[in-house]
Amino acid sequence: MQQGYLVAQGFGWNWGEGRKPSEDSGFSAAYTLALLLAAVPIALGLDPLKLTILSMALTAATLPLTVIPFLFLMNDQRYMGDDRNGVISNFATVFIIVLGALLAIVTIPLEIVGGS
Repeated sequence: MQQGYLVAQGFGWNWGEGRKPSEDSGFSAAYTLALLLAAVPIALGLDPLKLTILSMALTAATLPLTVIPFLFLMNDQRYMGDDRNGVISNFATVFIIVLGALLAIVTIPLEIVGGS
């Protein structure tokens, strides 16, 4: 459950599956809560496969939001110096951003309306 790790890292807590819950109680609580919340849609009768496909579509929607800052960073002369992106790298990055946005635009409405 990635959410447990994100919460623990965000708050600066010790974390790890190999540690005892008493050593990292915040991580253990966040991990357990994430597991319980993840079980709610299934307990309500939602199809796990459809839920997985929708979550993948939502992940594709976040791709441009996470990649665009890197595009600017990798082209910053002050930060990257001579190792900044070239034309081919920039084209590939923009292609990935556009592809992710298109996937989200097409897939999310289809899933909501009744895609399989």
